[in-house]
Amino acid sequence: MKNLAVALMGSFVLTGCGSVRYPATYILNFPPPVPQAAPPNGALGPVAIREFQCPEYLCEGRIVYRSSPEEVGFYEYHRWAINPREAITQYVVQGLRTGSLFKSVAIHERGPEAAYVLSGNIDRLEEVDQGRDVRAVCAISAQLLDSRTRSVVWSHTASETVQVEKRDVRGVVSSLSAAARTAADRLLKSMTEELPAATARDLTPNMLSHRPPSPSPEIRGSVLDR
Repeated sequence: MKNLAVALMGSFVLTGCGSVRYPATYILNFPPPVPQAAPPNGALGPVAIREFQCPEYLCEGRIVYRSSPEEVGFYEYHRWAINPREAITQYVVQGLRTGSLFKSVAIHERGPEAAYVLSGNIDRLEEVDQGRDVRAVCAISAQLLDSRTRSVVWSHTASETVQVEKRDVRGVVSSLSAAARTAADRLLKSMTEELPAATARDLTPNMLSHRPPSPSPEIRGSVLDR
């Protein structure tokens, strides 16, 4: 939406040198997460969630647009009121708390020692312009670490592209919210469907190695004693 950005800058110049323009601020707007089905074998141990990370240019405050794959632009007077890292992390936390996959869900810095640690990255969260076609793109990747074995027991990357119907910054933010919500929901769905089976495979050899030996059959005498 490069033309929109130019028009907004032009209107600022026309207001006169003596006027002051304050940035408009926005948040990613998420409805309550969709509850996930409970795992068939019961809840896993407690999980701690680290705040998701992202490239500095995506989360430094200004809303990002791209008019080409090589060019990154910023809306100088349209910024995030809440950092997207925090907003998306909180949505994932709420999504896991509405389900029954883990016994408890805590923010990493505040939670007790956990059996699992979830971390993730916001790889894309931007407006993409292709001529008159304007879209909002979000891509999120995440992985779950077993605290005991230090091994990754689950990982997934989800992305979504949403058409921007309303050609203004509010319309862009609304489409970015929808794209981020869908990508996060896909991560939660993948975790719910794949993690129980993956942890069961990891636990089976462990359980077999710790299984007590079967008792030897009682020997009542040899054939010669009969």
